[in-house]
Amino acid sequence: MANEGARVTSTIVALSLAYAVLGLLLLAMLLRARFAWWIKAAAIVVVSGFYVVAFENTRALLGWPRVGGLPDRFQLVWTRIVEPSVAYNEPGAIYLWIEELDANNVPSGVPRSFKIRYTRTTARKAESAREQIVAGKPQEGTAGDIDDEAGDSLAPGDARPTEASAPDPQEAREASAPVDPEFLLNAQKHLEFAPLPAPLLPAKAAN
Repeated sequence: MANEGARVTSTIVALSLAYAVLGLLLLAMLLRARFAWWIKAAAIVVVSGFYVVAFENTRALLGWPRVGGLPDRFQLVWTRIVEPSVAYNEPGAIYLWIEELDANNVPSGVPRSFKIRYTRTTARKAESAREQIVAGKPQEGTAGDIDDEAGDSLAPGDARPTEASAPDPQEAREASAPVDPEFLLNAQKHLEFAPLPAPLLPAKAAN
């Protein structure tokens, strides 16, 4: 296992160095080429973009949590909630360890780690699902697109502030917490958790 991990790490380092060398060669060639400046700039941006994409897609090989890309249905193995904190410059996040479910409600058997943006609504759902897991009740998660995340920091049934209501100190602390740049390019998913359905048995063959 240690040799496998070292091999994966060396592969990622080699890919990163290869992209860096290609980028330097391209820059050297473009500086001497007689192309228009905007062509040179576009080529440099494209190569740099591929470098970022390659790095982001190989991070998971090192065990880092992936940001975005949650499957539509999954079994929640565990979750950890990091509260936002202005004092510690912590933007907050919710970490999910999941296994994707197939059409028969069977887990993939390959747990993966994801990092999603912290909101009070999602944190309460994740905490409740974790309590159910501790109680021996496996949990299914579903992730769907939403059009508007505004107000997601309030849980269902929470009283929304009006002009006459006093400001919520917790909301104020979350609003002033730093923003995690990892979430800026990844749309938040609407998450729901429920008891994990029993696996569907294959249909019996007709005699």
